[in-house]
Amino acid sequence: MKQETDGKLRNYWKYGFLILLALNLSFIGVIASRVLQDREPEKRAVSIQTTDDFKIGQISTTKDQLNKTLTAYLKDYQTSDLTYNIYIRSQSILFEGTYKILGYDVPLYVYFEPYKLSSGAIQLKITSISAGTLPLPEKDVLKYINNTYDIPEFVEILPDEATINVNIQSMIIDNKIYLKAAALDLINDTINFDIYKKIIK
Repeated sequence: MKQETDGKLRNYWKYGFLILLALNLSFIGVIASRVLQDREPEKRAVSIQTTDDFKIGQISTTKDQLNKTLTAYLKDYQTSDLTYNIYIRSQSILFEGTYKILGYDVPLYVYFEPYKLSSGAIQLKITSISAGTLPLPEKDVLKYINNTYDIPEFVEILPDEATINVNIQSMIIDNKIYLKAAALDLINDTINFDIYKKIIK
């Protein structure tokens, strides 16, 4: 019974996160409004199933609103031994956690610049790292984060490229709704996301 309740709560947070995002967004250009799966030639007498994704609207938010949403959503990914935070700042996105060296926890701050990808994902590129006075390589830091912290499944960490891809377009909620990044202008506090619906024919 507890597992069922925990599962419902976890789904509630995920659903709530996307709904809040959908109501407020304007992670992280305009994305193509239609994506089609490959089709078999019509001359072949076979049953063909296609997927049509179409844009149904756009939503916007501010850094402050999105920070509140992120804080609520990431509660499910904290543990008693290890916690982390993600903040959207005036010109960057900050990962705040700890880095363990020789048994000691050193405060870790990783700064990213966000970009939107053609897929609708948000790509975070490292701009700087602060871990006390330690000169930590970007690749090692991302490997540590990937192996140590509980990270959502739609977040793809690429240590060799010093980047993180936040694949929000893969988060499908009720009624087959999902989001794609459209604008990520942190300086002007303009964060827009396109809303898409997936239709199976």
